[in-house]
Amino acid sequence: YELFKKEYRDTWQDILIKFEESTQYTETGKTIAQRQQLFNKSAKRFTQSLVALSKAHGIETAFVMAGSIVNQDASLGYAYTTPGAEDFFMERCHADTDAIIGHFKAHI
Repeated sequence: YELFKKEYRDTWQDILIKFEESTQYTETGKTIAQRQQLFNKSAKRFTQSLVALSKAHGIETAFVMAGSIVNQDASLGYAYTTPGAEDFFMERCHADTDAIIGHFKAHI
């Protein structure tokens, strides 16, 4: 732990916070409503982070996320693109947002 703090002197606390947040995304044993609420919260948090990166650094992003429990999370799917990447899925994957979410879910 001390070596970790020494190695990442300026960012070790942020790394641990992000790690703790990431463990939320793998928790099982929650109700469908709880998983939906966590999914929506996570999608909002990721989107806000990516919007901030786009504004501050000009980084353009396209991402897709879906629930990890196939039968329980059928309704959990989300795709987002920053303004500079709006047509990414159509141009590169030849799929609209709904299709790209469907393709992504097929790989879970």
